[in-house]
Amino acid sequence: MPTETNFYGNLQYEFNYGNNSLKTGFSFRHLNLDEDISFTNNNLQRTYAGNYLRNENIAGVFAENTLKLLNDKLTWIAGIRVDNHNQFGTIVTPRTLLKYDIAPNTIVRANIGTGWRTVNLFSENIGLLVSSRDIVFSEQLEPEKALNTGINLTQKFNGENVTGFFSADYYRTDFQNQIFPDYDTDPTKAIIENFSGKSVSNTFQAEVYLNFWRQFEFKTGYSFLDVYREIDGQKVLLPFNPRHKVVTTLGYKPLSKKYHVDMNIHWYGQQRLPNTQSNPPEFQRPDFSENYVLVNAQFTYNLKKFELYAGCENIFDFRQERPIIGWQDPFGQFFDTSSVWGPTRGRELYVGVRFRIPSE
Repeated sequence: MPTETNFYGNLQYEFNYGNNSLKTGFSFRHLNLDEDISFTNNNLQRTYAGNYLRNENIAGVFAENTLKLLNDKLTWIAGIRVDNHNQFGTIVTPRTLLKYDIAPNTIVRANIGTGWRTVNLFSENIGLLVSSRDIVFSEQLEPEKALNTGINLTQKFNGENVTGFFSADYYRTDFQNQIFPDYDTDPTKAIIENFSGKSVSNTFQAEVYLNFWRQFEFKTGYSFLDVYREIDGQKVLLPFNPRHKVVTTLGYKPLSKKYHVDMNIHWYGQQRLPNTQSNPPEFQRPDFSENYVLVNAQFTYNLKKFELYAGCENIFDFRQERPIIGWQDPFGQFFDTSSVWGPTRGRELYVGVRFRIPSE
């Protein structure tokens, strides 16, 4: 059972000079995380039972300068942090951002910087604990470190009957070290180790939001995610990342605001799954998931102090077939939940009531 003590303090001083504003200060974080892993049944002889203790003290200083030019059309933010970790030593993280107002409703942003973090392995991969896979730590884990770059374009619309915006983003992350469980080398194990080779995340996202006559709302977004490592010169996609995803929301609320109707549609593209080809045939799964769509809707009616609502989730009742490998024997060698990529619950109907406490 985990126990955690977390403290964070920050002291900051700000002042202006010329076209600049400067923020500077220092921070301190203390984390004590104690995770105790044990098994009531260890017929599979899993090796990771034990006490996992993280005791972190991180003292840091930072400075961030904001410069405005060209009648505030151009903003340049440059900052740097220097942190001292009681286990990993001194880590320097610079970052800078540019923002330019091309026109009153057109803005472009660009940024580049570094980042780091320590990994909460069990809480971030909780599904491993309900699997027969043995978690193998092949070495002492170092902090994750990465270089991030990105660019964004935002265009706003302010028509008489239509308002909204269009936004497009591209971000790239190049990892200097990355912690991601290796599900592929052995389907009975999840191998945890540092990875300092080439590991990249490319993300593109485009989003459109429109409001018609202050009553109809339409919002849709598309994202492309290319997350991979290069191993022995080969590009290997990391599992559980849909390369394509579309999210659309529709809403209607009359000017009287007496009721409103909302619907959202999620389309997920294929995801690479862990390699199970060395399992017996009955315990194998495909290398990629299916495409699938989830549709949810809700109707809400407003009374003076109450809201009545009813809705349906997963309207078309899509469910992943056979989500758990070896489900017939939860203590067997091949029991594995790591190939769950879609919903396991079908269509759900619900009704409810909310009471609003008037604010004075």
